[in-house]
Amino acid sequence: MTNEKEKILLSEENEDLNMLLKEPAYKVGAYSIDVQKRLLTFQGESKKLTNKELNLLILFAANTNKILERKYALKTVWKDDNYYNARSMDVYICKIRKLLIADPNIIIINIHGKGYKLIAPVSE
Repeated sequence: MTNEKEKILLSEENEDLNMLLKEPAYKVGAYSIDVQKRLLTFQGESKKLTNKELNLLILFAANTNKILERKYALKTVWKDDNYYNARSMDVYICKIRKLLIADPNIIIINIHGKGYKLIAPVSE
């Protein structure tokens, strides 16, 4: 049973994602992300993203070089932090690592007990 505090927390996290999805594009290292078209582009080559890939990648892009808390990412993208969703997120993290492999300046590291950190050069 979800209490009121959890409902408020979930709606705030969904609001965070909705705000991030309003941005037309993001840059991660040498990659660009077109939010509306759900495309990840690197050196002129584009790859179509699934909704989950896009949402998780946008969370990483918005938190480049910062810790992305595991529980926050689960509740934001999967709406629940149960065991099965956590395993699903682990698979998606692997997929995102593979999607970003062409740029050697980008790495996603695990922060034990906290979450993940996408380390990439920040372009200004």
